[in-house]
Amino acid sequence: MIKNNINFNEIKYERLDYDKTKKSVEELISKLIKCDNYNEYLELVKEIIKFQNHIEEMFDYADINNMRNVEDKFFGAEIKYWNENKVKYDSLFLPFYNELNNSKYKEELKGILPDNFFRIIEYQARVTSDEISDLVAKENDLMMQCRKLNLTKLNYDGEEKTIGKISADYSNKDREVRKKAHDFVNDYYYSNQEKYDQILFELVQVRNEIARKLGFKNCVEYSIYKLKRFDYDYSDISKFRDNIIKYIIPICKQLTEWKKEELGLDELKYYDTVYFTEMPKPKYEGIELLEHLRDSFKEVDKELSDLYDFMLENGYIDFVTRDTKVNFSITNYLTETCMPVVTGNYKGTYFDVKTTTHEIGHSLQKYCASKEDKNRIVSALLKYPTMEVAEIFSYAMEFIMMDHLDNIFSEEDYKKYCFMKMYNFITDLPQRCLVDEFQQAIYSKEDLKVEDIRKTWLELAHKYNMDNTYGGHINLSTGGSFYGVSHIYYNPFYFIDYALACCDALSIWNECDKNIDLFKEIGGVASYYSFKELIEKYNMPNPFEEDTVKEVSIKLQKELENKRIVK
Repeated sequence: MIKNNINFNEIKYERLDYDKTKKSVEELISKLIKCDNYNEYLELVKEIIKFQNHIEEMFDYADINNMRNVEDKFFGAEIKYWNENKVKYDSLFLPFYNELNNSKYKEELKGILPDNFFRIIEYQARVTSDEISDLVAKENDLMMQCRKLNLTKLNYDGEEKTIGKISADYSNKDREVRKKAHDFVNDYYYSNQEKYDQILFELVQVRNEIARKLGFKNCVEYSIYKLKRFDYDYSDISKFRDNIIKYIIPICKQLTEWKKEELGLDELKYYDTVYFTEMPKPKYEGIELLEHLRDSFKEVDKELSDLYDFMLENGYIDFVTRDTKVNFSITNYLTETCMPVVTGNYKGTYFDVKTTTHEIGHSLQKYCASKEDKNRIVSALLKYPTMEVAEIFSYAMEFIMMDHLDNIFSEEDYKKYCFMKMYNFITDLPQRCLVDEFQQAIYSKEDLKVEDIRKTWLELAHKYNMDNTYGGHINLSTGGSFYGVSHIYYNPFYFIDYALACCDALSIWNECDKNIDLFKEIGGVASYYSFKELIEKYNMPNPFEEDTVKEVSIKLQKELENKRIVK
């Protein structure tokens, strides 16, 4: 039973006064430094973390509401305020981190504060400074420019539609309709190539400048600290990418041949973004789909079902399609309310089912963590696990739910959905690696020019066997296909985390297919460990080892064979 009874829309929001907050936090930290009594010291730590949690809640609440309606003037102004000032708020806690790292009570605190917290505050100190606040504000402004560009309404078939709505036709059974939709969106991207290129170029410059100001060589090195990659670096990631090329791309090539056979085509074009002529389609859309998914989650686990029901009934899930909403899906976590919040924009395809199960995987992990956190003092710095760990749970939930969605589809479409789940999982892996290597390349190039960006993308598309995917339209052939990958603009270096998570998501699926108690157990403590520590503790595979990727490729091949539908 969910103990929280607060509706998302009734959460009280306030814009904090920086000067007042600064004074209060500094007074508390000053008392902490002077304190000679452990129990009093502990209470001061709790009070400072409480302040931090409130700041995070207000920032996230404004951000969520802005994502749900980018035209809302009130929250538009609020997120502008936070984008300009969040770094200043974060910097207030640097003396707190320094005190805890050097505290005479550090060993006692380790029994209450998770060990991972002490790693995080070291890394956080490396990536936080008042000196970068203007640069971060510039970075946020560039991202907002991109967000608005992506939400431009276009006249398509006599109706004003966003790119997200037009892309629903990418799954249309009529090849000409698919081509028309792809061409329309690519025409838009091509006509705005200069804007997309310039925004990304400026983002690379400002992010590299942030990195250098903080003492890093560039944003690639900075990202290791920003994303809290405690026990691996880009030499490990590079080996992982190479193993994806070695073991996964051959499967992708096989899938290409299966797809040609299924569609009756000798050659695939960029608009052949279907595997079946008739792609699986849920029996329900929008709110009706969300309602029917209640039964699916109920089949799996009562606690999961209770969480889903509460979130759905109290505004913590918003998948209702709106033109004014961001064109991606995300799960946030409110640190005071102790609730996950899901935001997304349904497209009327089978991906709506996949997306919902993915985000509910994040939600259950965070809910389990919120219960475990009550046994400790947990800073807002631990509100999420590291990203590759977080994505383990979202993918694992997609797999776990696969056996419980037959009520959502017709019998034939259900079989197709299960196959497409595996198909997308596999074919996404090279693209995750392509995006990551692309970012590593452009952020590492010292004399980067705007024209280098698309050229680099095309070179790497060839390396990852995606020439056919990224050619055929002038926007694609000139290297503009990455404009639709929002992570490149909003979350640099995050994309590889989806791929790194895949091996361990499969492992959890194997263990939790009939009982998700292990999912909940690991999810509860996921923030308390580094990536390698967590997978070692629970005897999960290490994705940086070649044998792991090889074994995963064998398992995926078997799953494909089992789920393939032969005419």
